[in-house]
Amino acid sequence: MTEQTTPEVGARAALGRRTVLATAVGTTLTAVAASTVGATGAAASDATRPRQATGSSKRPRYAMNWTTLGTQAGPISGGTHRAQPANLLHGPGQALLVDAGDGAVDQLAMAGVDLASVGAVLLSHLHIDHTGGLWGVIGRRYQAQIPGEFVVYGPPGTQDTVDGILAGQGPLHDIVQTPAARASRVRTVEITDGSVVTIGDVTVTAAKNSHYELEGDTHSQSLSYRFETPDRTIVFTGDTGPSASVEKLATGADLLVSEITDPDDPTVVAMLQQFPEEVRERLRLHFTEEHLTAQNVGLLAAAAEVKALTLTHIGISDGRLSKARSAIAAQYDGPTRFSRDLDAF
Repeated sequence: MTEQTTPEVGARAALGRRTVLATAVGTTLTAVAASTVGATGAAASDATRPRQATGSSKRPRYAMNWTTLGTQAGPISGGTHRAQPANLLHGPGQALLVDAGDGAVDQLAMAGVDLASVGAVLLSHLHIDHTGGLWGVIGRRYQAQIPGEFVVYGPPGTQDTVDGILAGQGPLHDIVQTPAARASRVRTVEITDGSVVTIGDVTVTAAKNSHYELEGDTHSQSLSYRFETPDRTIVFTGDTGPSASVEKLATGADLLVSEITDPDDPTVVAMLQQFPEEVRERLRLHFTEEHLTAQNVGLLAAAAEVKALTLTHIGISDGRLSKARSAIAAQYDGPTRFSRDLDAF
């Protein structure tokens, strides 16, 4: 597996207080075993395998598939049928997490994916609903003594996040002192707007989006990603509002995986009522301008001329999905799907 980064990318390796440097992104990843679940090796039932999103056995076979492990929009969707945001880009010999919301390891198990096959994660930004499961991914790799390097890619600030996780897991590292455990390494690669990273068979291009536009913080970045796989291109918006940079990144993509939010959804409105009025207005602007409404999504997909669209990070109640679908269709006439947990594309 090779790694190339442009422009210059800062990379530091850390494991607690000990620094471990490696000369490659990681060891060759093992193929995903269809009959295993997570590190336990328990059998996966048909009901828990990734669902074919088209509902047809004739779905095209791609070198790399995209699975929506968790499709909830952070805390605002409500209900128990969606997990926190997480995705998997995977094929024979390679598996990459894209965001790691709380419960990501369990969702991998539900999808029948062995944790040992996942060699890297790309974080779109550092909000807790996209990083909360990273503790479990790193800790359970170490606890299971999975050998080799695990690489965490993300925007500036990712190194501090990983350092904090490793520091918090110090007691585990003190107890599990075996050669196999010591061979389980974590490395962080911070990327930024315009970075290009090659991970195995996938080339990833990052673009800064508008999710932090109202913050006025020039150091924080929320990134969207374009994945060039051997036989198709997938673009993941992450969390963003309308953005010319994301539109450019998505141009001509075979599949656009986009977030979607309805600031007028009753669950969103009810959540905002918990906050003082001055905070409520700021959050209202955040949901309106730093996330994508259904109309925004349709405009993005149409302008970028993407071949297909799937929605995740769904901040819309189930009863309002039909209205959102119509709003998208008014702008974009391509195939559109609201994804569910464990859908495969």
